Amino acid sequence: MNHRAGATGAGNPINAECHALKIAVEVARAWHKGGGPDRPEVPLGVVATLALAGLTAHRKADVADWVRGRSPADFLRLARWVWRAVLAQRPDVLRMAAPIVGWLHGEGEQLAGRIKSTADAALAAGQLDLTGGDRRFDADLLGPVLGALRSPAATKVDAQMYTPGDVALALTSVMLGDVKQGQVFVDDTVGTGGLFRAAAQVVRDRGLDPTALTWYGADVDELAVAAAAVNSVLWQLGTNVVLYVGDPLAEPDWSEAAAQQKVQFQREVHALRGVLAALDLENTPR
Repeated sequence: MNHRAGATGAGNPINAECHALKIAVEVARAWHKGGGPDRPEVPLGVVATLALAGLTAHRKADVADWVRGRSPADFLRLARWVWRAVLAQRPDVLRMAAPIVGWLHGEGEQLAGRIKSTADAALAAGQLDLTGGDRRFDADLLGPVLGALRSPAATKVDAQMYTPGDVALALTSVMLGDVKQGQVFVDDTVGTGGLFRAAAQVVRDRGLDPTALTWYGADVDELAVAAAAVNSVLWQLGTNVVLYVGDPLAEPDWSEAAAQQKVQFQREVHALRGVLAALDLENTPR
């Protein structure tokens, strides 16, 4: 999941946002066509999985061709492989994305079939053309997907979590001011991270690396925050991303609490890895 830090969108941002909306509508249609409970976290996780898989592939066409020709069980195996890679490289991201990956071990053939149909629909709508290359810097796909999944019509994008790119860009240009290395960017209504994306674009346009900033984001919606965690990888914000699920108005010290939670989690992961390494050594034949 390593890419050049100075990357920026090579295409037209408006076209990228229109493409994101199209994908969102097709994903919602495919998911709801399968019947059963709404469970927006599942199709949102499917789209996130495809986005991360597209980053790790040598050619995005390889991922699309492989998925299209495989069974639902095969797709679930691919998804588990993708998230194992996330766990190995960025356990902090998996921690926040947990609400959208609970389907990884499957819950029966019907759900597996809906998952695969949703993945096929996302690919047919050209998701990897948007998220598999530099165009991903020009749009937030997961925001419109979450909005479409929550829309009663299942074909319209609710504006609850999605901030249009031009609006976000204007806001962040003012918020950042004379941006400097080490600066902190805070969004206490982060949603799926639209302002993060726009701010990163401003930072790059000014010749700096977004990984040199610290990013704080909070929201009451755990699915939106999970999407923001995945987006932080897609948009190459670096490891200094601190996310929090909660109400910032009721919790004025949320940023401090979030930072402490992340540090504690990292300590626990480090300790667990040490235990696993010791067990592996003990089990090694001599």
